[in-house]
Amino acid sequence: MSKEKNSDIRLLKLINKVGDTRKITMGYMLYQSEVIRTNTEVTYNITFQPIARTGPEGEAEQMPEISEVSSGLENEFKKDNRLTAIADLLTRTIRFPHINRFKLSPAYRGYGLGTYAMNELASQLKGSFPDFAVESVYFYFDSKREDDDRGSFFSFMEKFGFTFSFDDENNNKGLLNMTKAEDFRISVRKDKCVEIELAPFIRTIFRERDEFRQELGRIKAEYKKNNTFMNKFEKDQAIKFLTNVIIALVLLLIMFFFI
Repeated sequence: MSKEKNSDIRLLKLINKVGDTRKITMGYMLYQSEVIRTNTEVTYNITFQPIARTGPEGEAEQMPEISEVSSGLENEFKKDNRLTAIADLLTRTIRFPHINRFKLSPAYRGYGLGTYAMNELASQLKGSFPDFAVESVYFYFDSKREDDDRGSFFSFMEKFGFTFSFDDENNNKGLLNMTKAEDFRISVRKDKCVEIELAPFIRTIFRERDEFRQELGRIKAEYKKNNTFMNKFEKDQAIKFLTNVIIALVLLLIMFFFI
């Protein structure tokens, strides 16, 4: 069986607005999409990988894990940073293995990442397989779950053309439905999630790295000549100190270049 794989990687900047004009960069996210084609099916995988996030004062913060598995039943609504769709070329159907678990953790909500991913997936499915039937997806909410989880899920999926049928009076379980892929709708995307061109970004990082190396070489040559730096540090101590400073500056540049 032949297999063909195509991948796409994008760098996304997460933005918050302060007032009418000011924008603050809240973090960066790596968007990765993969299309795997065989003789019988086409699989679409989309994942998000956090890179860096800034705090209220602009300082760097550690990114928490985006995937959080909820306790309790396995069928319970879960948080997952992965979105997958499979187009079966033999049965001419499209299925979503875990769309009922697609939900970003609270740290990443409000930037339009989910809409970004679903728009990409909907565009490809609608364009490539418009007459393929879409298999219904079973969903289940534990009665102990808060209503906002359920409400946000329904609201989110309805934006893309899905409808719901329920199995109980509390609307905790049922089916997520769509007739054909041509029924997908593209949702309006928030401007809080912005694509950054990777090539210029990487070129800038490498250019800054080369400048740091040149400066380090100049400083080392000066140390060798004078043996001391500002009469405070011995030669070896100064070189070690400045090397650590330059490494720290490179890391800060990568994290905050577009802030």
